Amino acid sequence: MGQQSDGRAPDTIRLLIVDDMAETAQNVQKLLHFEKDIRVVGIASSGRDAIQKADQLRPDVILMDINLRDMDGVEVAEVIGRQISTCIVMMSVQADPEIFSQAMSVGARGYLVKPFTSEKLVRTIRRAVENFPPPGPSGGFSGSGGGGGGGGGMRKIVAVYSPKGGAGTSVLAANLAIALQQATQKSVVLVDANLQNGDSHVLLNVNTSASIDELREAGAGGIDQEIVEGTVIKHADSEIGLLRAPLSPESAELFTSDATKAILAALRDHFDYVVVDTGSSFSEATLTVLEEADVIVALTTLEVTTIHRVSQFFQLAERVNISLSKVRLVCNRVETYYGIRPNQVESQLRRRFFAQIPEDEKLVVASINRGVPFIVSQKAAPISRAIHTLAGRIVEVLAPQNDPSPSRRWPAFGAN
Repeated sequence: MGQQSDGRAPDTIRLLIVDDMAETAQNVQKLLHFEKDIRVVGIASSGRDAIQKADQLRPDVILMDINLRDMDGVEVAEVIGRQISTCIVMMSVQADPEIFSQAMSVGARGYLVKPFTSEKLVRTIRRAVENFPPPGPSGGFSGSGGGGGGGGGMRKIVAVYSPKGGAGTSVLAANLAIALQQATQKSVVLVDANLQNGDSHVLLNVNTSASIDELREAGAGGIDQEIVEGTVIKHADSEIGLLRAPLSPESAELFTSDATKAILAALRDHFDYVVVDTGSSFSEATLTVLEEADVIVALTTLEVTTIHRVSQFFQLAERVNISLSKVRLVCNRVETYYGIRPNQVESQLRRRFFAQIPEDEKLVVASINRGVPFIVSQKAAPISRAIHTLAGRIVEVLAPQNDPSPSRRWPAFGAN
Protein backbone atom coordinates (compact mmCIF):
# COMPACT_ATOMS: atom_id res chain seq x y z
CA MET A 1 0.00 0.00 0.00
CA GLY A 2 2.75 2.43 0.79
CA GLN A 3 2.69 5.22 3.38
CA GLN A 4 -0.73 6.80 3.82
CA SER A 5 -1.43 10.53 3.76
CA ASP A 6 -2.52 10.40 7.40
CA GLY A 7 0.84 9.00 8.46
CA ARG A 8 -0.25 5.47 9.21
CA ALA A 9 1.86 2.45 8.40
CA PRO A 10 1.19 0.41 5.28
CA ASP A 11 -1.60 -2.17 5.64
CA THR A 12 -2.62 -0.89 9.07
CA ILE A 13 -6.28 -1.38 9.98
CA ARG A 14 -7.51 1.77 11.74
CA LEU A 15 -10.10 0.92 14.39
CA LEU A 16 -12.73 3.04 16.14
CA ILE A 17 -14.24 1.47 19.28
CA VAL A 18 -17.81 2.42 20.20
CA ASP A 19 -19.05 1.35 23.64
CA ASP A 20 -20.61 3.24 26.52
CA MET A 21 -18.72 1.04 28.99
CA ALA A 22 -15.21 2.41 29.41
CA GLU A 23 -14.05 -0.94 30.77
CA THR A 24 -15.02 -2.73 27.54
CA ALA A 25 -13.13 -0.24 25.41
CA GLN A 26 -10.07 -0.64 27.60
CA ASN A 27 -10.28 -4.43 27.39
CA VAL A 28 -10.46 -4.30 23.60
CA GLN A 29 -7.36 -2.12 23.52
CA LYS A 30 -5.55 -4.63 25.73
CA LEU A 31 -6.57 -7.53 23.48
CA LEU A 32 -5.18 -5.69 20.46
CA HIS A 33 -2.01 -4.46 22.14
CA PHE A 34 0.34 -6.87 20.33
CA GLU A 35 -1.36 -6.70 16.91
CA LYS A 36 0.92 -4.57 14.73
CA ASP A 37 -1.57 -4.37 11.85
CA ILE A 38 -4.49 -3.04 13.94
CA ARG A 39 -4.37 0.42 15.52
CA VAL A 40 -7.05 1.98 17.70
CA VAL A 41 -7.51 5.53 16.45
CA GLY A 42 -10.42 6.56 18.63
CA ILE A 43 -13.00 5.63 21.26
CA ALA A 44 -16.61 6.80 21.26
CA SER A 45 -18.86 6.45 24.31
CA SER A 46 -22.23 7.12 22.66
CA GLY A 47 -24.04 6.84 19.35
CA ARG A 48 -23.82 10.54 18.54
CA ASP A 49 -20.15 10.59 19.51
CA ALA A 50 -19.58 7.61 17.21
CA ILE A 51 -21.21 9.35 14.24
CA GLN A 52 -19.08 12.45 14.75
CA LYS A 53 -15.80 10.58 15.25
CA ALA A 54 -16.44 8.24 12.33
CA ASP A 55 -16.77 11.24 10.04
CA GLN A 56 -13.63 12.87 11.48
CA LEU A 57 -11.36 9.82 11.71
CA ARG A 58 -12.58 7.78 8.70
CA PRO A 59 -11.59 4.45 10.33
CA ASP A 60 -11.28 1.23 8.34
CA VAL A 61 -13.26 -0.69 10.97
CA ILE A 62 -15.74 0.39 13.62
CA LEU A 63 -16.27 -2.03 16.51
CA MET A 64 -19.67 -1.05 17.88
CA ASP A 65 -21.81 -2.25 20.76
CA ILE A 66 -25.46 -2.96 19.94
CA ASN A 67 -26.80 -1.31 23.11
CA LEU A 68 -25.69 2.30 23.55
CA ARG A 69 -27.03 4.87 26.01
CA ASP A 70 -28.49 7.34 23.55
CA MET A 71 -29.06 5.35 20.35
CA ASP A 72 -29.45 1.80 19.14
CA GLY A 73 -26.17 0.50 17.73
CA VAL A 74 -27.89 -0.78 14.58
CA GLU A 75 -29.32 2.69 13.98
CA VAL A 76 -25.89 4.25 14.46
CA ALA A 77 -24.36 1.78 12.01
CA GLU A 78 -26.98 2.68 9.43
CA VAL A 79 -26.28 6.42 9.79
CA ILE A 80 -22.50 5.94 9.56
CA GLY A 81 -22.92 3.64 6.55
CA ARG A 82 -24.60 6.45 4.66
CA GLN A 83 -21.78 8.88 5.51
CA ILE A 84 -18.55 6.98 4.92
CA SER A 85 -17.18 3.74 3.49
CA THR A 86 -16.12 1.59 6.43
CA CYS A 87 -16.44 -1.92 7.88
CA ILE A 88 -18.71 -2.20 10.91
CA VAL A 89 -18.40 -5.07 13.37
CA MET A 90 -21.17 -5.27 15.95
CA MET A 91 -20.76 -6.70 19.45
CA SER A 92 -23.35 -7.74 22.01
CA VAL A 93 -23.79 -9.94 25.07
CA GLN A 94 -26.60 -11.73 23.21
CA ALA A 95 -26.01 -14.53 20.68
CA ASP A 96 -29.38 -13.93 19.04
CA PRO A 97 -29.84 -14.63 15.29
CA GLU A 98 -32.49 -11.90 15.17
CA ILE A 99 -30.02 -9.29 16.43
CA PHE A 100 -27.38 -10.65 14.04
CA SER A 101 -29.85 -10.27 11.18
CA GLN A 102 -30.60 -6.67 12.14
CA ALA A 103 -26.90 -5.87 12.22
CA MET A 104 -26.20 -7.48 8.86
CA SER A 105 -29.20 -5.74 7.29
CA VAL A 106 -27.53 -2.35 7.78
CA GLY A 107 -24.20 -3.50 6.37
CA ALA A 108 -22.33 -4.89 9.36
CA ARG A 109 -19.50 -7.23 8.34
CA GLY A 110 -19.06 -9.12 11.59
CA TYR A 111 -20.68 -9.93 14.91
CA LEU A 112 -18.98 -10.69 18.22
CA VAL A 113 -20.62 -12.08 21.34
CA LYS A 114 -19.18 -10.76 24.61
CA PRO A 115 -16.98 -11.85 26.20
CA PHE A 116 -14.65 -12.72 23.32
CA THR A 117 -11.02 -13.76 23.13
CA SER A 118 -8.19 -11.84 21.54
CA GLU A 119 -7.99 -14.45 18.79
CA LYS A 120 -11.70 -14.16 18.01
CA LEU A 121 -11.57 -10.35 18.00
CA VAL A 122 -8.55 -10.14 15.69
CA ARG A 123 -9.87 -12.80 13.33
CA THR A 124 -13.25 -11.08 13.04
CA ILE A 125 -11.72 -7.67 12.32
CA ARG A 126 -9.35 -9.01 9.68
CA ARG A 127 -12.03 -11.11 8.05
CA ALA A 128 -14.42 -8.15 7.90
CA VAL A 129 -11.78 -6.12 6.09
CA GLU A 130 -10.92 -8.94 3.69
CA ASN A 131 -14.58 -9.34 2.67
CA PHE A 132 -15.21 -5.62 2.35
CA PRO A 133 -15.34 -4.11 -1.16
CA PRO A 134 -12.35 -1.86 -1.98
CA PRO A 135 -13.23 1.73 -1.01
CA GLY A 136 -13.44 4.64 -3.37
CA PRO A 137 -11.07 7.61 -3.68
CA SER A 138 -11.66 8.61 -0.05
CA GLY A 139 -9.12 6.05 1.09
CA GLY A 140 -9.27 3.28 3.65
CA PHE A 141 -7.84 -0.20 3.92
CA SER A 142 -8.04 -2.25 0.72
CA GLY A 143 -8.46 -5.94 1.46
CA SER A 144 -8.72 -8.91 -0.86
CA GLY A 145 -12.19 -10.18 -1.66
CA GLY A 146 -13.51 -13.37 -0.15
CA GLY A 147 -14.53 -16.34 -2.20
CA GLY A 148 -16.18 -19.67 -2.05
CA GLY A 149 -16.87 -22.82 -3.92
CA GLY A 150 -14.50 -24.10 -6.50
CA GLY A 151 -12.94 -27.46 -6.98
CA GLY A 152 -12.86 -29.46 -10.16
CA GLY A 153 -14.57 -32.55 -11.45
CA MET A 154 -17.35 -33.88 -9.26
CA ARG A 155 -15.81 -32.78 -5.98
CA LYS A 156 -18.77 -30.73 -4.85
CA ILE A 157 -20.03 -29.40 -1.53
CA VAL A 158 -23.77 -29.30 -0.91
CA ALA A 159 -24.79 -27.36 2.20
CA VAL A 160 -28.23 -27.98 3.70
CA TYR A 161 -29.24 -24.96 5.75
CA SER A 162 -32.20 -23.29 7.39
CA PRO A 163 -31.98 -20.11 9.47
CA LYS A 164 -34.75 -21.49 11.71
CA GLY A 165 -34.21 -24.54 13.88
CA GLY A 166 -36.71 -27.37 13.59
CA ALA A 167 -37.18 -27.10 9.82
CA GLY A 168 -35.98 -30.66 9.25
CA THR A 169 -32.49 -29.87 8.04
CA SER A 170 -30.77 -32.93 9.52
CA VAL A 171 -33.37 -35.42 8.27
CA LEU A 172 -33.30 -33.93 4.79
CA ALA A 173 -29.49 -33.81 4.68
CA ALA A 174 -29.15 -37.48 5.67
CA ASN A 175 -31.71 -38.70 3.14
CA LEU A 176 -30.36 -36.39 0.43
CA ALA A 177 -26.83 -37.75 0.88
CA ILE A 178 -28.13 -41.28 0.38
CA ALA A 179 -30.19 -40.23 -2.64
CA LEU A 180 -27.11 -38.63 -4.24
CA GLN A 181 -25.15 -41.84 -3.80
CA GLN A 182 -27.98 -43.93 -5.23
CA ALA A 183 -28.43 -41.60 -8.20
CA THR A 184 -24.75 -41.28 -9.12
CA GLN A 185 -23.00 -44.33 -7.62
CA LYS A 186 -20.27 -41.93 -6.56
CA SER A 187 -18.67 -41.47 -3.16
CA VAL A 188 -20.68 -39.32 -0.74
CA VAL A 189 -19.95 -38.19 2.81
CA LEU A 190 -22.47 -36.63 5.17
CA VAL A 191 -20.81 -34.05 7.41
CA ASP A 192 -22.60 -33.10 10.60
CA ALA A 193 -21.56 -29.47 11.04
CA ASN A 194 -24.36 -28.72 13.45
CA LEU A 195 -21.55 -28.43 15.94
CA GLN A 196 -23.53 -27.98 19.15
CA ASN A 197 -26.61 -30.08 18.49
CA GLY A 198 -25.63 -32.54 15.78
CA ASP A 199 -27.47 -35.84 15.73
CA SER A 200 -26.84 -37.28 12.26
CA HIS A 201 -25.19 -40.31 13.84
CA VAL A 202 -28.46 -40.98 15.67
CA LEU A 203 -30.49 -40.67 12.47
CA LEU A 204 -28.23 -43.24 10.80
CA ASN A 205 -27.85 -45.41 13.92
CA VAL A 206 -24.07 -45.11 13.74
CA ASN A 207 -22.34 -45.58 17.09
CA THR A 208 -18.90 -43.98 16.95
CA SER A 209 -16.70 -41.77 19.08
CA ALA A 210 -14.77 -40.53 16.04
CA SER A 211 -15.85 -37.02 15.13
CA ILE A 212 -15.11 -33.89 13.12
CA ASP A 213 -13.09 -32.69 16.11
CA GLU A 214 -10.25 -34.98 15.07
CA LEU A 215 -9.97 -33.28 11.69
CA ARG A 216 -9.96 -29.88 13.35
CA GLU A 217 -7.23 -30.95 15.73
CA ALA A 218 -5.11 -32.23 12.83
CA GLY A 219 -5.13 -28.72 11.34
CA ALA A 220 -4.52 -27.49 7.80
CA GLY A 221 -1.91 -29.64 6.11
CA GLY A 222 -2.24 -32.33 8.75
CA ILE A 223 -5.47 -33.96 7.54
CA ASP A 224 -4.20 -36.93 5.58
CA GLN A 225 -5.93 -39.99 4.17
CA GLU A 226 -5.33 -42.01 7.31
CA ILE A 227 -7.10 -39.46 9.50
CA VAL A 228 -10.04 -39.18 7.08
CA GLU A 229 -10.39 -42.96 6.90
CA GLY A 230 -10.31 -43.20 10.70
CA THR A 231 -12.98 -40.57 11.32
CA VAL A 232 -15.43 -41.04 8.45
CA ILE A 233 -17.62 -44.05 9.27
CA LYS A 234 -19.38 -46.09 6.59
CA HIS A 235 -23.14 -46.42 6.88
CA ALA A 236 -23.73 -50.04 5.94
CA ASP A 237 -27.33 -49.64 4.73
CA SER A 238 -26.56 -46.90 2.24
CA GLU A 239 -22.82 -46.90 1.40
CA ILE A 240 -22.39 -43.25 2.34
CA GLY A 241 -19.80 -42.03 4.85
CA LEU A 242 -20.63 -40.11 8.01
CA LEU A 243 -18.50 -37.56 9.83
CA ARG A 244 -20.32 -36.94 13.09
CA ALA A 245 -20.50 -33.70 15.05
CA PRO A 246 -18.23 -33.09 18.05
CA LEU A 247 -18.87 -35.19 21.11
CA SER A 248 -18.71 -32.07 23.25
CA PRO A 249 -20.86 -29.02 22.31
CA GLU A 250 -18.17 -26.77 23.80
CA SER A 251 -15.91 -27.64 20.86
CA ALA A 252 -18.09 -25.57 18.52
CA GLU A 253 -16.24 -22.35 19.39
CA LEU A 254 -12.96 -23.90 18.25
CA PHE A 255 -14.09 -24.28 14.64
CA THR A 256 -12.66 -21.14 13.10
CA SER A 257 -13.10 -20.18 9.48
CA ASP A 258 -9.62 -21.50 8.63
CA ALA A 259 -10.23 -24.78 10.45
CA THR A 260 -13.56 -25.28 8.71
CA LYS A 261 -12.07 -24.54 5.30
CA ALA A 262 -9.26 -27.03 5.91
CA ILE A 263 -11.77 -29.76 6.81
CA LEU A 264 -13.92 -29.10 3.75
CA ALA A 265 -10.88 -29.03 1.45
CA ALA A 266 -9.66 -32.38 2.79
CA LEU A 267 -13.07 -34.02 2.40
CA ARG A 268 -13.43 -32.61 -1.10
CA ASP A 269 -10.18 -34.38 -1.97
CA HIS A 270 -11.60 -37.72 -0.85
CA PHE A 271 -15.25 -37.67 -1.90
CA ASP A 272 -17.26 -36.77 -4.98
CA TYR A 273 -20.05 -35.19 -2.95
CA VAL A 274 -19.73 -33.59 0.49
CA VAL A 275 -23.20 -33.02 1.99
CA VAL A 276 -23.02 -30.71 5.01
CA ASP A 277 -25.76 -30.51 7.61
CA THR A 278 -25.39 -27.04 9.17
CA GLY A 279 -26.61 -25.35 12.31
CA SER A 280 -29.19 -22.55 12.12
CA SER A 281 -27.09 -19.88 13.84
CA PHE A 282 -24.80 -17.55 11.93
CA SER A 283 -21.68 -18.98 13.54
CA GLU A 284 -18.27 -18.60 11.97
CA ALA A 285 -18.23 -22.26 10.96
CA THR A 286 -21.71 -22.12 9.40
CA LEU A 287 -20.93 -18.96 7.43
CA THR A 288 -17.74 -20.58 6.15
CA VAL A 289 -19.62 -23.70 5.01
CA LEU A 290 -22.14 -21.53 3.16
CA GLU A 291 -19.35 -19.54 1.51
CA GLU A 292 -17.47 -22.66 0.42
CA ALA A 293 -20.51 -24.62 -0.78
CA ASP A 294 -21.17 -25.14 -4.47
CA VAL A 295 -24.91 -25.41 -3.81
CA ILE A 296 -26.89 -24.29 -0.77
CA VAL A 297 -30.19 -26.06 -0.16
CA ALA A 298 -32.05 -23.36 1.77
CA LEU A 299 -34.88 -25.00 3.66
CA THR A 300 -38.17 -23.43 4.66
CA THR A 301 -41.46 -24.81 5.90
CA LEU A 302 -44.96 -23.38 5.68
CA GLU A 303 -44.65 -21.82 9.13
CA VAL A 304 -44.65 -18.02 9.29
CA THR A 305 -41.62 -17.79 11.61
CA THR A 306 -39.51 -19.96 9.33
CA ILE A 307 -40.57 -18.03 6.23
CA HIS A 308 -39.63 -14.80 7.99
CA ARG A 309 -36.17 -16.10 8.87
CA VAL A 310 -35.59 -17.36 5.33
CA SER A 311 -36.59 -13.97 3.95
CA GLN A 312 -33.99 -12.37 6.21
CA PHE A 313 -31.39 -14.88 5.05
CA PHE A 314 -31.86 -13.89 1.41
CA GLN A 315 -31.51 -10.23 2.34
CA LEU A 316 -28.33 -10.85 4.29
CA ALA A 317 -26.58 -13.52 2.22
CA GLU A 318 -24.60 -11.33 -0.15
CA ARG A 319 -23.63 -8.98 2.68
CA VAL A 320 -21.72 -11.86 4.26
CA ASN A 321 -20.10 -13.04 1.03
CA ILE A 322 -22.64 -15.73 0.10
CA SER A 323 -23.64 -15.74 -3.55
CA LEU A 324 -27.39 -16.07 -4.06
CA SER A 325 -26.78 -17.70 -7.43
CA LYS A 326 -25.91 -20.97 -5.70
CA VAL A 327 -28.90 -20.98 -3.32
CA ARG A 328 -31.74 -23.39 -4.11
CA LEU A 329 -34.93 -22.82 -2.11
CA VAL A 330 -36.69 -25.99 -0.94
CA CYS A 331 -40.03 -26.19 0.86
CA ASN A 332 -40.18 -28.96 3.45
CA ARG A 333 -43.26 -30.55 5.06
CA VAL A 334 -45.72 -29.40 2.40
CA GLU A 335 -49.29 -30.06 3.49
CA THR A 336 -52.56 -28.21 2.82
CA TYR A 337 -53.73 -28.19 6.44
CA TYR A 338 -51.02 -25.65 7.41
CA GLY A 339 -53.13 -22.92 5.80
CA ILE A 340 -50.30 -21.45 3.72
CA ARG A 341 -49.74 -22.60 0.15
CA PRO A 342 -46.26 -22.97 -1.39
CA ASN A 343 -47.12 -20.51 -4.17
CA GLN A 344 -47.90 -17.88 -1.53
CA VAL A 345 -44.44 -18.39 -0.04
CA GLU A 346 -42.89 -18.10 -3.49
CA SER A 347 -44.69 -14.78 -3.99
CA GLN A 348 -43.54 -13.45 -0.64
CA LEU A 349 -39.90 -14.53 -1.12
CA ARG A 350 -39.95 -13.71 -4.84
CA ARG A 351 -38.28 -17.02 -5.56
CA ARG A 352 -39.42 -20.28 -7.09
CA PHE A 353 -39.05 -23.49 -5.16
CA PHE A 354 -36.34 -25.77 -6.47
CA ALA A 355 -38.21 -28.71 -4.91
CA GLN A 356 -41.08 -29.42 -2.54
CA ILE A 357 -40.96 -32.19 0.05
CA PRO A 358 -44.35 -33.49 1.27
CA GLU A 359 -45.25 -33.92 4.91
CA ASP A 360 -45.16 -37.49 6.22
CA GLU A 361 -44.77 -37.16 9.96
CA LYS A 362 -45.43 -40.81 10.81
CA LEU A 363 -42.88 -42.14 8.36
CA VAL A 364 -40.24 -39.58 9.33
CA VAL A 365 -40.63 -40.15 13.07
CA ALA A 366 -40.60 -43.92 12.60
CA SER A 367 -37.44 -43.72 10.51
CA ILE A 368 -35.73 -41.57 13.15
CA ASN A 369 -36.69 -43.90 15.96
CA ARG A 370 -35.47 -46.95 14.03
CA GLY A 371 -32.28 -45.26 12.86
CA VAL A 372 -33.08 -46.22 9.26
CA PRO A 373 -33.56 -43.34 6.79
CA PHE A 374 -36.90 -43.53 5.03
CA ILE A 375 -35.22 -43.33 1.64
CA VAL A 376 -33.74 -46.76 2.44
CA SER A 377 -36.74 -48.39 4.11
CA GLN A 378 -39.58 -46.81 2.07
CA LYS A 379 -38.17 -46.07 -1.36
CA ALA A 380 -41.57 -45.73 -3.03
CA ALA A 381 -43.06 -43.30 -0.50
CA PRO A 382 -43.92 -39.85 -1.89
CA ILE A 383 -41.43 -38.19 0.46
CA SER A 384 -38.66 -40.52 -0.76
CA ARG A 385 -39.52 -39.83 -4.39
CA ALA A 386 -39.40 -36.09 -3.68
CA ILE A 387 -35.92 -36.42 -2.16
CA HIS A 388 -34.77 -38.39 -5.22
CA THR A 389 -36.13 -35.61 -7.45
CA LEU A 390 -34.21 -33.04 -5.42
CA ALA A 391 -31.02 -35.11 -5.66
CA GLY A 392 -31.41 -35.46 -9.41
CA ARG A 393 -31.81 -31.71 -9.85
CA ILE A 394 -28.74 -31.03 -7.72
CA VAL A 395 -26.71 -33.47 -9.83
CA GLU A 396 -27.83 -31.63 -12.97
CA VAL A 397 -26.88 -28.25 -11.50
CA LEU A 398 -23.44 -29.44 -10.42
CA ALA A 399 -22.54 -31.69 -13.34
CA PRO A 400 -19.81 -30.22 -15.56
CA GLN A 401 -20.36 -30.48 -19.29
CA ASN A 402 -19.37 -33.89 -20.64
CA ASP A 403 -17.96 -35.01 -17.30
CA PRO A 404 -15.90 -38.15 -17.97
CA SER A 405 -14.65 -38.60 -14.41
CA PRO A 406 -15.09 -42.02 -12.80
CA SER A 407 -16.18 -42.32 -9.22
CA ARG A 408 -13.44 -41.74 -6.69
CA ARG A 409 -11.94 -44.72 -4.95
CA TRP A 410 -13.72 -45.18 -1.67
CA PRO A 411 -11.68 -44.64 1.45
CA ALA A 412 -11.42 -47.55 3.86
CA PHE A 413 -14.07 -46.29 6.26
CA GLY A 414 -13.80 -46.90 9.97
CA ALA A 415 -15.98 -49.65 11.34
CA ASN A 416 -19.49 -48.85 12.54
